Amino acid sequence: MVYRVETPLKQVIAVKKLWPVKNGEIPERDWFSAEVRTLGSIRHKNIVRLLGCCNNGKTRLLLFDYISNGSLAGLLHEKKLFLDWDARYNIILGAAHGLEYLHHDCTPPIVHRDIKANNILVGPQFEAFLADFGLAKLVDSAECSRVSNTVAGSYGYIAPEYGYSFRITEKSDVYSYGVVLLEVLTGENQLILRFLKELRERKRDFTTILDQQLLLRSGTQLQEMLQVLGVALLCVNPSPEERPTMKDVTALLKEIKHENEDFEKSHCPSKGDTANPKAAVHSSSFSRSSEPLIRSPS
Repeated sequence: MVYRVETPLKQVIAVKKLWPVKNGEIPERDWFSAEVRTLGSIRHKNIVRLLGCCNNGKTRLLLFDYISNGSLAGLLHEKKLFLDWDARYNIILGAAHGLEYLHHDCTPPIVHRDIKANNILVGPQFEAFLADFGLAKLVDSAECSRVSNTVAGSYGYIAPEYGYSFRITEKSDVYSYGVVLLEVLTGENQLILRFLKELRERKRDFTTILDQQLLLRSGTQLQEMLQVLGVALLCVNPSPEERPTMKDVTALLKEIKHENEDFEKSHCPSKGDTANPKAAVHSSSFSRSSEPLIRSPS
């Protein structure tokens, strides 16, 4: 349970209360210690900041910065605030940066293990914050290599290899992130698996699965949406080895935006400009060499 709390100094914070451990119960995983240990040792602009913790033996509290817009899931599905494409892109890019930091800049790398729309918080400028690190593990720890009896992740977001190996790697986070991309593009959270099947069989026009309200309000950015859909399909590849790394993903997402901006400049050049519509950043092993992952319907 998470509460919005105003301190005596008028600071608004979020207080997460964890369920108490029953007498005699020995949980396989100490969620409280996992969050404190993980969030207490890292800092990134796209990861929620842990302010402090309290534990008196019965009540366990975690104190975080208060993130005003709540979760990405709430924004997408409760529809209290419509997210246009620019806002959605900003959120998915921020979340990608947060995961890239965990996988590539932390020593040892950290696997979140529960990436989903509910665990991505959204700030006032539509910046993303990864949250809920109760399942997070260090990649080279004995705990990470050991098969666990506790289900790690949430239904619909769990990578398929977990079903037969019960082990989680960075590529498992990549899969879960790909499902989030599909959720952001379609506005749906219950039909992702069906969408995946239809996409792979290519029996439908790709635009038909996109959020129709998004198309109505941000239709001029259709090509950008389809390119992000292509990135999502790379991420949810059934084979972990074939998925991109999060470093690849952030490079691809930035490349898509970069190419779109170059395209717009080439069609609306200002005086003295000599725009190059083929200019792009190709820093990723998954670089598209200016070839779209998915083409818009002609």
